Amino acid sequence: MPDSHFQQTALQHPLLETADWLYQSSERLAQQLNFAAQAIMHTITSGGRVLCAGEAEAAWLAQQAASLLVRGSGRERPPLAAHALTPPHGGAQATLAQQVRALGHPGDVWLVFSMERTEADLKEATEAAREHDLTLIAFTGENASTLGPLIRDTDVWVPLPGSRPETLYAIAWLALYGLCAAVDTHLLGEDA
Repeated sequence: MPDSHFQQTALQHPLLETADWLYQSSERLAQQLNFAAQAIMHTITSGGRVLCAGEAEAAWLAQQAASLLVRGSGRERPPLAAHALTPPHGGAQATLAQQVRALGHPGDVWLVFSMERTEADLKEATEAAREHDLTLIAFTGENASTLGPLIRDTDVWVPLPGSRPETLYAIAWLALYGLCAAVDTHLLGEDA
């Protein structure tokens, strides 16, 4: 039977590490999330929409982003135009890039989540978003190895601290809720 103290310490380590990353980067993350909320508000109030995407587990983050933008994060408000693109599973479905070319319009937002893996389809779709003049909001690791070269000065980069995909995922999940709450605050004002 393993030593329970050692096991508890091993279980605490990733939690404490993630908390430390969040504490160290909270000011920068909050600033970038505010910029992202402003970009989404500009797009929505101009008649555009938010297209959300990611690969593997990040596809679930994209689905959650679209859902939260449509239904709100707890306060009553009209639904916002947001749609999660579905990464292909096998050869029968359209690639993310094909979906961007079909659905994206100049002025829309391309909200993407990268876990810093190869993510070839996500990269190709981001290049397609560039061709269609979509504004990029990219949640990536600090290295931004996959999407970093595609980020322009007019885009919003939300650098997630850490390097392991599970840490990036956990922080992206929390940051996503912060982003949606900021969008609601821009729309509805401060919560009373």
